[in-house]
Amino acid sequence: MAAKGKKPSINEVLTLLEKIYGPHPTMEREDDPLIDHLMVAVMCGYTDVKGAQAIVRGISETFLDFNEARVSPLYELEAILAPYVEKAKHREAAWHLRMAMQDVWDGSHGLDLEPIRDATPEEQRTFIKHMPNIAGGPAALVFQIALGEKQLAYGPLEEHLLKRLGILPRSTTRPRVRAALEKQVKPADRMRFAWLFGHGAHLYEKDFDPKHPFCKLLVRINAKELVVREQERKREEARRIAEEKKRKIEEERQRKADERERIKAEKEQAKQERLAEIARRKAAAIAQKKADAVKKKAAAAKKKAAAAAKKKAVAAKKKAAASKKKAAAAKKKAADAKKKAAAAKKKAAAKKKAKPSSSKKPAKKAKKAKKAPAKKAKKSSSAKKPAKKKPAKKAPAKKAAKKKAAKKAPAKKAKKKATKKAAKKKARRKKR
Repeated sequence: MAAKGKKPSINEVLTLLEKIYGPHPTMEREDDPLIDHLMVAVMCGYTDVKGAQAIVRGISETFLDFNEARVSPLYELEAILAPYVEKAKHREAAWHLRMAMQDVWDGSHGLDLEPIRDATPEEQRTFIKHMPNIAGGPAALVFQIALGEKQLAYGPLEEHLLKRLGILPRSTTRPRVRAALEKQVKPADRMRFAWLFGHGAHLYEKDFDPKHPFCKLLVRINAKELVVREQERKREEARRIAEEKKRKIEEERQRKADERERIKAEKEQAKQERLAEIARRKAAAIAQKKADAVKKKAAAAKKKAAAAAKKKAVAAKKKAAASKKKAAAAKKKAADAKKKAAAAKKKAAAKKKAKPSSSKKPAKKAKKAKKAPAKKAKKSSSAKKPAKKKPAKKAPAKKAAKKKAAKKAPAKKAKKKATKKAAKKKARRKKR
């Protein structure tokens, strides 16, 4: 093995890849159709060379041609693969076999690869682009078989691996590169070269396993792809750091903006709450004022009703007193009248009593003498009595009238004063 940092030779790479993929498969007869060679090479990924050859024979015996096998269900292909491929890989092997046939169909508009036997390596290079589902080893091998051992196929797969390992001959044209490679790869090794370089072209291109022999080779020779990958990693790391820094700056800016928005929102909320509190207090004050007004009005109405009731009670009391007084006066009057009647009756009784006593006197003359003055006295008394009685009757009536007038005057004054006070109170209420 070459020293560390030194580029490996093609033979060293072939030896390493042969340990991984094994020797290239061969047909029982070299003049077998190229499609048979391709199918055997594809099946070598799931079984040995003899098993792959037996599978191709089974397809030829079971189906009319490869086109019928291409359009047949997978379970029919699995039945042919079953004796030679492990059970877990039946469906996968059948699928790859059918897709290989499909690639050939798409690239050649049929299932015949014989026309590429006479094609130049450049024409083969174009054709191989239309075989995306065929593994690199079988694809490269079938084109090398088509060319034979006289020329090196040197397709895109071989070129890609040589570039990865840094051992691609430097030249301006492809024919010169091919000529330089043909000096290093002898005719006997060309089939082996195509099979192994085709397989290893994209080996561990994405997922890198440091323990794999091929990856160890890439590390040892400090392959260009690793340098590029490291540079890309460093660029990616620098980009990541820059993006992280930018992200942090952006986050800080956003945080400050959010903080400003938060403070602004809090101030706005506090303002709204303050305004709401003012409005609430104002509404409460208005409601309280209204309630007080209603209460005051109710109190005033109550007071007014109480005053009216009191006034009514006073008026009723006065009326009762007046009626009582009137009744007392009537009673007194009746008593006076009764007294007067009793006095008159007494007087009349006295008069009756006095008449017989005067007749019992013996002297008639005296009776006659006395009769004249008695008559006179009677006349005078009868004349005087009405004169005396009339003023007596009038005097109490006048006195009662005066007393009534005297009593009515203060009542009227009191009534006037009360009406004035009520008017003043009403004026004060209106001012309020």
